[in-house]
Amino acid sequence: MSVLVLGGSAVVPSLLLFWYVYARDKRPEPHDLLLKTFLLGAVICAPVVPTALALQKLGAPYADGVWGSALVRAFLGAAIPEELFKFLVLYLYVWRKPAFDEPLDGVVYGATASLGFATLENILYVGEHGLGVAVLRALTAVPGHAFTGVVMGAFVGRARLAPEAQRFGLLAAGLGQATLLHGAYDLFLMTGTGFAVLSLGVLALEVQWGRKLYRALQSEQLALMSAPAGLLAAEAAVMMQGPGGQVSTASVVVMGPPSWSPPPARPAEDPRTGGSWLKLVIGGVGLTASSLWLLVVIAALFDEQVTDVASYLAWGVLTAISVAFALLFLWLFRSGLRGPEARPER
Repeated sequence: MSVLVLGGSAVVPSLLLFWYVYARDKRPEPHDLLLKTFLLGAVICAPVVPTALALQKLGAPYADGVWGSALVRAFLGAAIPEELFKFLVLYLYVWRKPAFDEPLDGVVYGATASLGFATLENILYVGEHGLGVAVLRALTAVPGHAFTGVVMGAFVGRARLAPEAQRFGLLAAGLGQATLLHGAYDLFLMTGTGFAVLSLGVLALEVQWGRKLYRALQSEQLALMSAPAGLLAAEAAVMMQGPGGQVSTASVVVMGPPSWSPPPARPAEDPRTGGSWLKLVIGGVGLTASSLWLLVVIAALFDEQVTDVASYLAWGVLTAISVAFALLFLWLFRSGLRGPEARPER
């Protein structure tokens, strides 16, 4: 199969998930910083591999039986090294950037670094195993990476603006929860038994927990943006309730520099309706499929020896139809991202 098609199948799902996370931020981050964070997320694949091999070697004496082997491979060979290096991208690179000035930014940068890693990992897997693996990973592994990045980023974002005494606990909670969720997903999958289906339950938990944290931080962002101009500090009490129950309560002071003032007030968003979710899902799946189909058409067009007018016309019509479907699904996806229309004022 064409390299163009395989490459597109590996990249498109990550880009759509990044678009979803980015579009929900009402104060978007600088494009160059997001690009560098994404690329750093891909670059960490290089140190992750030898680190994972070394950790697996250390854990080899405990890799006994189906569950022992799966446990070592899931945590020492995947979750711990991968989440650790994603965390280092956030803490060593993004942490002191001036643009990282509110807790929600941690979610955006966490998802961006994770999707950078997932994209390169996807390219490697798809290049070896083909389009079938690309489809499977687009529905499972890529969202898994994105939402463990959201979970980690939520805690890193909170720690970035928290008092010094609270930072270590928040950072450790973010890294620990992302690693635990990632490892649990891989653990069931790597047993190679019927228990592998439980990975889907862990994935659903990752998505639900990540979205809950995102909504909490987004509500704070909207509240701060709606506060009177000149407000320099806002105290926010946020329940950091873990997947298994309440784990901690953090009271955080969100500070701005002396010259800072909130942007103009914006109304709080309406909850996302079933219709907007339907548009988002159908648009995302359709846009992925139609984009890949368009790449198939383009690849076939380059491979074909077109010599007559009728063939040119047929290929032109097929390409136009493919583009039309892609644009239709793009419109649906963007409409779903915008969510429900604002209710008229009374």
